[in-house]
Amino acid sequence: MKTMMPTNRIADLFQKYFDKTATAAERNELMFLITEVNSDEELLQLMENTYQDYVPQHNPFILGQREQMLQQIQVGITAAEQKGTLTKVLRKNSWLKYAVAASVLIFMAIGTYFFVNKQTERTQIAKADFIPGGNKAVLTLSNGSTIILDNARNGTLASQGGTSVNKIQDGEINYEASTGGQAEAGSTPSYNMISTPKGGEYHIVLADGTKVWLNSVSSISFPTAFTGKDRQVVITGEVYFEVAKNKTKPFIVKAGNQLVQVLGTHFNINSYTDEPDIKTTLLEGSVNIRQLNNSYSALLEPGQQAVNRSSGPILVQAADMEQAVAWKNGLFQINDASISTIMRQASRWYDVEVEYEGKIPQRQFSGKIKRNVKASEFLQMLAYFDVHFRIEGRKIIVKN
Repeated sequence: MKTMMPTNRIADLFQKYFDKTATAAERNELMFLITEVNSDEELLQLMENTYQDYVPQHNPFILGQREQMLQQIQVGITAAEQKGTLTKVLRKNSWLKYAVAASVLIFMAIGTYFFVNKQTERTQIAKADFIPGGNKAVLTLSNGSTIILDNARNGTLASQGGTSVNKIQDGEINYEASTGGQAEAGSTPSYNMISTPKGGEYHIVLADGTKVWLNSVSSISFPTAFTGKDRQVVITGEVYFEVAKNKTKPFIVKAGNQLVQVLGTHFNINSYTDEPDIKTTLLEGSVNIRQLNNSYSALLEPGQQAVNRSSGPILVQAADMEQAVAWKNGLFQINDASISTIMRQASRWYDVEVEYEGKIPQRQFSGKIKRNVKASEFLQMLAYFDVHFRIEGRKIIVKN
């Protein structure tokens, strides 16, 4: 007859196992204790109880975590069996098959309890799921007419002042000027605007060859062909630029209360009105940033970020470049971010409203997840950290 399971010891071993701090002896001990569980139900109950006290030391909010955990457990059981650690149990009970099954149960339990705290919460989130964003944008021509780009066929969409507007493929618009990006002498340039809704993103190539990526709830206004001494555009929201080099014609971006001037470079501007600061991150080249309402300015070098606040000078700091452009590369990536910051991103990408019930959790989160997952999977990842949600229509309510 089996003795009562040492649940405190198993909980301690699980903590060490998933934090990758367990010794070889502790890993073998855990595998042995797994085989001593009387039933599947007991194992699941044990996992639920363990979860309540689990405090991750290594942040698990990363891609493929569940698959990694399953693989780790299966490898651990196999290694323990090969070393003879499980020999007594296996000979007595023929439990090698059960040990492998137990690893699957643990994997399922982790998926259930570590990523979704309560079964009812998981069911509700799954039933009220929201699809991720995609290539959606509206093109406003100089005459005020609009074209919904996600519905438009590939090919030439319009022709303005010697510049053709072409949809190359889903998610990409190209401006091709017959004069190499310059307006004809004496002509008045036509201005266009491309804007993305919630759940939208788009890629544009301007007439001078500058490449532009728009995040959700963003826009860019620009001439169909550049004339004069510079190349000026106006943006809202978040935009990534790869500016075509032209030493005689600087490229100028107006975003909120700041002007960014470059000759040819790669940089990202986050200027959402619901964010506390305008952040400009430089990946390549150099940029000069100037506030419009005072004399504050800053010169950025690659790897730096300018933080432009509503008042005071521009703060220049080291940039997390991978995080700054993660959205362009198809990822949510956060480093020590608040739940409010994360949910603002989710609101824009999944086209949902976000409200808070009770006090907003005052914790910092780090990790990354693909942007092409449904909202239910995104929320399940956050639920790992004991953040709870309720869905009402197209509203996500974060519960304390």
